[in-house]
Amino acid sequence: MVWQGLLQSFAPLAGGALALHFSHRRQSQKDVHWLDPVGQNGVRMALAFSVLIWVLPGGALLVLPLLLLLSVASPAARVDWGVHRTPRLMALGVAVLCLGATGAVPVEEPVSPEAWGQPLFTENPNAPVYPASQQYTWFTTDVVILQSISMRLPHQPGVVGAEWTAMTMASVLNMETSRMHQAIELLDEEVPFVRLNSEEVLLDPVAAPSTLDIRVASDATQEVEFRRYDVKSTAFGVDAKGTKVGDVVVASVADWGGELDILVIVRPLAHPSLELDANGEPWIREWLDARS
Repeated sequence: MVWQGLLQSFAPLAGGALALHFSHRRQSQKDVHWLDPVGQNGVRMALAFSVLIWVLPGGALLVLPLLLLLSVASPAARVDWGVHRTPRLMALGVAVLCLGATGAVPVEEPVSPEAWGQPLFTENPNAPVYPASQQYTWFTTDVVILQSISMRLPHQPGVVGAEWTAMTMASVLNMETSRMHQAIELLDEEVPFVRLNSEEVLLDPVAAPSTLDIRVASDATQEVEFRRYDVKSTAFGVDAKGTKVGDVVVASVADWGGELDILVIVRPLAHPSLELDANGEPWIREWLDARS
């Protein structure tokens, strides 16, 4: 929702302003305005930050370093930093903390296609505590695990490049593996010929297109960010890199306001649909139709 994105935009400004005001009151400099440590250019940069995180890829991950570089671009600017280092760093630190705190804002319920029925689970105890997220899990009659996730993006209320940034960060921080524990345990429980330990399972990226164009019920085409992984287990001791036991497909779409919707499709090795449709497009289509 857009109001959540507005909160992400203005919470850092409010936090930084309060930090500057508090610093000014402690110093009791009545002849100096509380905004003097940042000056007019600093105020302009703060306002630019609240706008640019909506339109630039990566949001604050790109905008904040860019503005900091601009703030020291000239010799005069570097002198100002030397004079006002303490209040500026205090304001910047509080602003970053306030931006990070918006990651705890609750998310909307995950996308839940009617055709999938009631989810088997409506939470995931293995999901990271931060940022805020919610996850539904289904187990189909043909042994497919479907997971629909809503996740907060505290760094970016806009949608430009949001999916790619979030998926890349998840890979770097190994967030996919922790979220997969529930699916692996469910696969081990429901499929008699599969015996898996979630602690001995790895996700190995598979060469695949980074985006897919999916034709939805309205005959329009919608693009989703796309990833594929092999599920490998090291429990068999055959290969140190793990033995393939399943396949994972991940599709994601961002919403304005700082939310990411994610669909995860988990299929065991040799599932019939892997030969016919390796990308899981029928499930992605149903998921997208339910989003609209």
